[in-house]
Amino acid sequence: MINLYAIALYLFPWAILVISILLARVLFKWAKAQKIGAYVFGSFAQMFLPDPYAERTIKVVQENKQQVKKQKENQGEPVDETTYIVP
Repeated sequence: MINLYAIALYLFPWAILVISILLARVLFKWAKAQKIGAYVFGSFAQMFLPDPYAERTIKVVQENKQQVKKQKENQGEPVDETTYIVP
């Protein structure tokens, strides 16, 4: 007798792959047509997926803040803590 649970277990990764490919095709079509749905999906994906370079990005922003602060101090301008260059 065929165990349906075992079959479903083997087919589950393939189903996820096929669904992902179909979703990517739809999102590419939306992005080419400049529909807002593709941008919304991209922003939500960026929020929930981990950023592998998060620590490096934070370090770069901090270094840029320090450089801008030093430049303003050398020019004699008042230092504003919110001004920095984003990479």
